[in-house]
Amino acid sequence: MNYRLKKNLIQFMLICMLIFSFILPLCSCGSAKLPPKAGDIDYTVVTGSSIPEDLQALIDDRKKENFELTFSEHSYLYIVKGYGKQKSGGYSIKVNQFYKAEDTFVLDTELLGPKAEDDVSQKASYPYIVLKTQFFEEPVTFY
Repeated sequence: MNYRLKKNLIQFMLICMLIFSFILPLCSCGSAKLPPKAGDIDYTVVTGSSIPEDLQALIDDRKKENFELTFSEHSYLYIVKGYGKQKSGGYSIKVNQFYKAEDTFVLDTELLGPKAEDDVSQKASYPYIVLKTQFFEEPVTFY
């Protein structure tokens, strides 16, 4: 093999390695390893007037950016995941998993965009989800 061909091959391989070193981490960001499940949790998704006023005020303050928060009131814990400003309406949030792990509670959610055939508002939206469950002291880990 001549020198020029070797040089081009090495450059090509280096470029491929650089590209893959940036692309692979981006592809795996949604597949974070969840801790092992230790138990199930009963919860309810709450909306509108079922959300305590103080909590709704916190949500309104944070809703323009991605956010995660917990809020306790009486014997209940409210767990909130917000996905920030979206360019249109029609978004929804799916709870993939919510369970007790060894030393934490795990909430794994997913933002679902509007379907192509849906007639959605072109006005910006701020999707978030509020889960209500019995109060517990352990931290919540969001995925």
